[in-house]
Amino acid sequence: MTANTHRSVSFAGLMAGLFLLVSTSTAQAAFVFTGQAMNVTFQDGVFPDLTDAIVAGNADPDIAYLDGTNIGDGIMLDFEFIDFADTSVTFQLRGDGGVHPTAGYQTTGLPQDSRYVLSLTGADFSIGSVSVGALTDMIGVAVGSEVTFDAKNIYFDISTLGIKEVTPGADIGSVTLNVEFVPVPAALPLMLSGLAGLALFVRRRRTE
Repeated sequence: MTANTHRSVSFAGLMAGLFLLVSTSTAQAAFVFTGQAMNVTFQDGVFPDLTDAIVAGNADPDIAYLDGTNIGDGIMLDFEFIDFADTSVTFQLRGDGGVHPTAGYQTTGLPQDSRYVLSLTGADFSIGSVSVGALTDMIGVAVGSEVTFDAKNIYFDISTLGIKEVTPGADIGSVTLNVEFVPVPAALPLMLSGLAGLALFVRRRRTE
């Protein structure tokens, strides 16, 4: 086999590998909340959990005050809501509790460790990372403290954050959590075996 042939085979292998990577990246980019089955649960450690099974993006917003959902009717105050977009979720909350340590902000007034739990149910991808995006009239929201996550769940503690005190009884703030998704681990061996097969093919062609 000539050097030119070696280079040709190597180039073909490189292009095939790049195609696999692009295809994988495209598939990952298509992993979104919208259209996915979700369980949204409110927990306060005092009363029984409130859970709503929804399809993300089917309503605008997905859960809101007095909308007939368990959470909307059972825990939310007027103007509060949870709204899913493709790769983010926005919470709008009321500050009706005691004054936050930072002047001009209030807590939600909920028991310590009150939180929302967002759970994927049956999706063929996992949660890879979560970051805090837009904050409007709200403080005290950080990944690793108020916001934690695992492969299928996002946990958002809303008991200690602060919401800006604008006028009595009308203190409203919002936060958007941005989410990146990854393939489920079961898909990784398939991708690795494909890459191994590609490498073997290129090696055999070089020895011909």
